[in-house]
Amino acid sequence: MKRSVRGLALHILSIVVAVLPFAFAVIRAVRTDGQDVRYTWVALAALGGATAVVAAGWLRRRRVNAAARLFAAMFLTATLLALVAALFVGTHFGAGVLVVASSFGFCSAAGYQLHLLALDLKV
Repeated sequence: MKRSVRGLALHILSIVVAVLPFAFAVIRAVRTDGQDVRYTWVALAALGGATAVVAAGWLRRRRVNAAARLFAAMFLTATLLALVAALFVGTHFGAGVLVVASSFGFCSAAGYQLHLLALDLKV
């Protein structure tokens, strides 16, 4: 199957966006000499949340604003799971954890959304 240039560019962009939380996790782990790997768990939870929404069958719904609804569901689920993972690994609830969880959730949801656009799926 031959991809268009647009599809290939979107696919590469989707990978870059989805990997951003893991890059931050690696940076954090390296800066703390491997002592703080909490961001890794938060990034995995965010990606898992976005994956769960896609796997639950949201792709099969063809309604008005389906792409926006899918993105919103992925973002909310990914952010909530990232927040739960952060609290589970011992982070104190506050503005910082909300920013990190929502950023990781956004990256995971945007990565999936770009991937779906690259596959030319009409959501």
